[in-house]
Amino acid sequence: MSPRSGVEPSAFPEGPPIQERVAALEVLSPKDIDARLGDLGYRGQPEARRAASVLAYRHLRRIRRLYLEGLEPEPGTRENALFLGPTGSGKTFLVELMFREILGVPTVLADATQFSETGYVGDDVSTLLSRLYEAAERDAEWASCGVICMDEFDKLATSRSDSRFSGQQTTKDVSGFGVQRSLLHLLSAAQATFPPDFGFTSRIRSESLDMGCVTFIACGAFSGFRGTAETMSHVERVGFGREPGKGGQKDLESIATRITEEHLENTTAFSRYGFIPELIGRFNRLVSFAPLDAATLGDILQDNVLRTWEREFAHEGLQLTVDPAVREWIVARAIKRETGARGLRTALAPVLEQAAYEHFGHGKAATVRLVLKDDAVHALRD
Repeated sequence: MSPRSGVEPSAFPEGPPIQERVAALEVLSPKDIDARLGDLGYRGQPEARRAASVLAYRHLRRIRRLYLEGLEPEPGTRENALFLGPTGSGKTFLVELMFREILGVPTVLADATQFSETGYVGDDVSTLLSRLYEAAERDAEWASCGVICMDEFDKLATSRSDSRFSGQQTTKDVSGFGVQRSLLHLLSAAQATFPPDFGFTSRIRSESLDMGCVTFIACGAFSGFRGTAETMSHVERVGFGREPGKGGQKDLESIATRITEEHLENTTAFSRYGFIPELIGRFNRLVSFAPLDAATLGDILQDNVLRTWEREFAHEGLQLTVDPAVREWIVARAIKRETGARGLRTALAPVLEQAAYEHFGHGKAATVRLVLKDDAVHALRD
């Protein structure tokens, strides 16, 4: 029986021993990891990249100490991180590049909206471990070296209800609180069981996964959280001493705003936002992502979005060129809509699809140029 997972050796597939897998991982310093991110096209977020690079390095060292040096991880040293920032700021992209591409450990990215409390439509939280098991080629020890990233984590927040809490022992909870309670166990347990077949049948025995080295990362935009934190720190007054502009209709919070360290320190605000305090307390690192500025969006547009389309056009014998005015228009549109890097592809896709529809598949060399006319992008063939 494996000393770490409690699973019979016959349950493991034929493959490299866990020591060989771990020894094959490249040892990189946090600065090396950050540099690799840049090589792979990640732009911006210097503070978040530094924090995530240290997180990745510590994850690597933890599994090497366990499997190559025989040192058990100390209790309470598990890494769980919460990435907060506006949509399109590169949270999940950072996780995918850092752990799946650079470190090369089993990595699972899942959407929080897919899950529900056990017994209802939707996946049970334990299937996160089933996915990690599959990503590790059904090797439980290799899966225990992996990373789980839950996107849209803020969608699990829900408004507090006295009737819900008073009746939680006698009635089922189909709100986000049920999933939160399940996650609370997953983030703190030394071991956890999971259905290797994703729970499709009841005939297969559950497997056990050692959680001591599993890194859990939650990502979310947390729209409105900044306003919640600031409202709680503001004392409302009436009559003399009342601050102008604080009464009447509430100010609408911009989508692309940064959550500062001061806001993150207001732990009560997470409870008001709709999270179980104990769950937020399981995240020992909260990392804030800033909205991407125009210069960074311009680099992403060239290095990630346009370069992909340029290669595809080149395969068709076409040269794709983009006027500078078009680049500025696309970046300005993404900033105005507060959609970050995602907005770059959204603005370009209809125009490039139209150009592909008209010019792909003919086998004729030509130049397709994107120009700005009447506040719209047009594709011209030269």
